[in-house]
Amino acid sequence: ENDITASVTVPEGVTVILDLNGFTLTNVDGQHTITNNGTLTITGAGTVDNVSHARAAVYNQAGATATIAGGTFTRSAEAGTAGTANGNSWYVVCNNTGTLNMTGGSAVSPNDSGLQNWGRATVSAGTIDGTLSNFSYDNTNPGVLDLAGGTVTGDISVVKYNDGKGTVASVAPSVSIS
Repeated sequence: ENDITASVTVPEGVTVILDLNGFTLTNVDGQHTITNNGTLTITGAGTVDNVSHARAAVYNQAGATATIAGGTFTRSAEAGTAGTANGNSWYVVCNNTGTLNMTGGSAVSPNDSGLQNWGRATVSAGTIDGTLSNFSYDNTNPGVLDLAGGTVTGDISVVKYNDGKGTVASVAPSVSIS
């Protein structure tokens, strides 16, 4: 019945439906706001915020499945721009190597990545206000993006990872726009 400050982890093998119901969930200092290891669906109006450097509002772990069907996802203390920290920056929604489906809601990050995909993501509705980044690293981080709807108000960045030290992605990322 109130806005809360908490960092939530969905365990592996657990299914959770989170209805934001008009409220705001803000992270505990230094943690992701929501870390998903299981099956998570987020619905309803409300906000998931992260105010810590290098942490996401939603961090979808390897093997997990997240569906964003509602809500606004943001980093309200974002102080950086893509590629620089300036004290506080990162991705709003980070899909590590699980599956992510965006069927509604808004990922808001005008200065950085609204959605950073390293796995398999489908965007069929909703809004990404900021960069939609699609990276590949290896066979476990394929960077497969299906953009089937929704609105992207920033750039779409497709990158075959290269750390500049000889580590180059073994697979190329792919994007399908329909």
